[in-house]
Amino acid sequence: MSSKIARLVALTDISAFVAEVRASHATLPRKLQQIADYTQQFPDRVALDSITELAHQIGTHPSTLVRFSQHFGFSGFSELQRLYRDHLRSNSVGYSSRLEGIDDVGPADVLRAITQSAVQSATDLEASVDAELMDEAVRMLASANTIWLAGSGRTVAVQSYFQYLFTGLGMVSHALGSNLDQVGKYVDLMRPDDVLIATSFRPYSQATSATVIQARAAGIPCVCLTDTEVSPIYGPVSLLYSEDQFAGFRSLSATMSLALYLAIEAGRHRKEARKSDLAFRNRGYDSR
Repeated sequence: MSSKIARLVALTDISAFVAEVRASHATLPRKLQQIADYTQQFPDRVALDSITELAHQIGTHPSTLVRFSQHFGFSGFSELQRLYRDHLRSNSVGYSSRLEGIDDVGPADVLRAITQSAVQSATDLEASVDAELMDEAVRMLASANTIWLAGSGRTVAVQSYFQYLFTGLGMVSHALGSNLDQVGKYVDLMRPDDVLIATSFRPYSQATSATVIQARAAGIPCVCLTDTEVSPIYGPVSLLYSEDQFAGFRSLSATMSLALYLAIEAGRHRKEARKSDLAFRNRGYDSR
């Protein structure tokens, strides 16, 4: 795709826009880089806050936000913000509205639809997630001294499941709280031989996003479970997939399956590493 066509697509497709921003990041002036970083980290704020509020948060002037928007082909900031608002709106339907959509569906059909959705999520996961990145994630977890777990909202259940699995496998893990004010203290406890697992889907958790951003800045390896490259926690080792839904309700079927896989494989790698280490030590002892 030519750069001109890519830019035209980016005007209406947020994934294409994010890709365009990342591809041109290194060539942007410093002030525009600051804005680019902010749009990646806090997409919901770009959608909801005024241009004045955003400029204050980023530490720049509203006119620079306009210049950033026009650099990527938008008429102004309002058009760029509309792209983010459409993205947020398409993934934010209230629970009451979701229930109204199934008023005429019987309980048995609801259960059947939920189980079918769960099966579809697991099937899609197997087909879409990057096998090489999964292998890399397993190696990172197997060699980690401590595994830190970040998540909030519905992904708190994923934290708990990860911790339950790692404890059973004899691997040290800690679940982090979702208090945004405590993120810096959490990251200060991490060490370079630790690994952070973060799980976040639309609408993205500010606390989880901030934890990943600060952890990466501190040199902490991160394994991220998320849905798209637009995600503020997207990075080098990000496992991308989407949960199927029923009437707007999304389960954690694929995510729990992936958590189980990562824990099992990390446990197996660690066990094999210990066996190899023991065999090496025994050979050294026998040779004396």
